[in-house]
Amino acid sequence: MRRPDLNILVILCAVYREGSVTRAAERLNLTQSAISHGLGRLRLLFDDPLFVRKGNRLVSTPLAKRLAEEAREGLERLEALFDQGTEFDPTANARTFTLGVRDVLEASLIPPLVDAMLEEAGQVSLVSAHVQRSAMATRLASGAIDATVDVCLEQPEEVLSERILEEEFCVVARRDHPLACHRHDLSAYLACDHVLISVRQEGDGFEDSKLRRLGHRRQIKLRCQHYLAAYNVVRQSDLVATMPRRLAEMFSDSDGVDLLPVPFEIGRMDFHLYWHASRDADPGNQWFRQMVRRAVRVRAAA
Repeated sequence: MRRPDLNILVILCAVYREGSVTRAAERLNLTQSAISHGLGRLRLLFDDPLFVRKGNRLVSTPLAKRLAEEAREGLERLEALFDQGTEFDPTANARTFTLGVRDVLEASLIPPLVDAMLEEAGQVSLVSAHVQRSAMATRLASGAIDATVDVCLEQPEEVLSERILEEEFCVVARRDHPLACHRHDLSAYLACDHVLISVRQEGDGFEDSKLRRLGHRRQIKLRCQHYLAAYNVVRQSDLVATMPRRLAEMFSDSDGVDLLPVPFEIGRMDFHLYWHASRDADPGNQWFRQMVRRAVRVRAAA
């Protein structure tokens, strides 16, 4: 027990991820007894139950959670080390890639990304996940996500990034809304009732920070999490919403909604692709990042 087999850490990570001995055994191509034996050794080694059963799922103890996240990072660093110089064959690999992406981009970025991936690699799969910005570095380091696309954010130096796209904004209002008669009138815009789209319960949106610098504030009547919900509210009310033009154009279907110019200098929102330095040279991660870049080019040309 002074020199534990690294394979039991693989078992720990699998049970932590799957929440089940049966699914962990299937994932690792081992017997359930082998998984149970490995967990027994871990419990003895760390003097902790590690997992407790709640219904049909095994729930990790705080110690198991910490161990699994640290072990996964270490194991993937080792895997990347041994993979140096090897190639990733997308046609023969059944790897699952996870991309952190927000509502503002998911609807327009995921379809071309899936097309690009399946064109080259019929066996790979994709998970699109919402990632809290405060947890981005941790989840990239642990391997919980392979990469993420988000606005320009300050991150630790071990998180690498590149700017891959930018979004321009428009104002969405129902057809014949009074604002349509004052397209470039900031006063008319500020006199409207607005929808703010954010997953946070409080705080400014992108457009609010721009307005605040000009000494103005909007009247927020609704705060919701998703752009589609905001669009549907605007379509049947006097509220207006400021959102990325490309997303508004995706929602628009000649259904009585106008896309109006923003009546102040809002600029464009830059989006960056983020990944962890420990996976910078990983052939699979490199391939996946290339697929994201290709999807962005397809999206821009659409």
